[in-house]
Amino acid sequence: MTAASSSNSAKANALLFVTVALWGSNVPLVKWLTGAFDPVLLSALRMGAASCVLSLLLLRQGPRKALTGHQRVQLMICGFFMVYLNQVFFVAGVARSTATNGTLISASNAMFGSLLAWIFLRERFPGRRMMGIALGMAGVAMVILMRPGADLAEGGLGDVMVVIATIAFVAGGVMVQRLAVDVDAVTISVGVHIVGGLCLLFHLGVQSAWTGQLPRADGLPVAWVAVILSGVVATGLGNLMWNRAIAIVGMARASVWTYWMPLFGVALSVSLLGEPLTPWHVLGLLLVLGGTRLGSR
Repeated sequence: MTAASSSNSAKANALLFVTVALWGSNVPLVKWLTGAFDPVLLSALRMGAASCVLSLLLLRQGPRKALTGHQRVQLMICGFFMVYLNQVFFVAGVARSTATNGTLISASNAMFGSLLAWIFLRERFPGRRMMGIALGMAGVAMVILMRPGADLAEGGLGDVMVVIATIAFVAGGVMVQRLAVDVDAVTISVGVHIVGGLCLLFHLGVQSAWTGQLPRADGLPVAWVAVILSGVVATGLGNLMWNRAIAIVGMARASVWTYWMPLFGVALSVSLLGEPLTPWHVLGLLLVLGGTRLGSR
């Protein structure tokens, strides 16, 4: 490894660690905010804040080379998956479930990243990776199914929605890896957030017209400040750092860093939100992390 490649790898590792710390801490914050905001409105506000700060960064860095038509289409698809679908399912899922479960299920990011990288990017897929995916799937299933009977229907649905959100985000990340060959991370991040944000606004308009009601937004000033911080720091800057790291080390290697998410997310969910941490959570987490370790090597 050359000195330049070693320096780039160290930079990517630093970006990834900060990113997963922000994302892990953001899950209990989003869970708390769902008590004050409609889930789709919450997502639209967060993505709007992220788009604003990223657009300012883009303008500050000066003019960019114009995107080709094919790159624009790729960017739109990335935004639809990585922002719109991810946020719609994630926020609604966490609202129905717990921040602890949402964080633990999100830890399967690396497992799904490894699987999709094999399918779409033709990365190697040895037998231990298949075994790792099986273990990870078992861990996710355990987190979802080992609930009290009275909580299984609503909470289980929320957990499944978080699984869908994770897959949507990873699918967008695979497309980002292809797009990042010719397009810089700031342009990608601005594009996907603007596209995703517009999709969320359209969804919000259709939802309001269908129900005949304005979306719920009864948050206190502190809740509005938390929404802005969540959008700007965790979502906007977090996704910018993630996309930059993907461009350096690739999707499969970047996804391994999601091992750290549960440490931040679960700690805050238990300490600040008072959520229970059961032996099934611990066992499910060990299976997910162990399976992800095998599946992402």
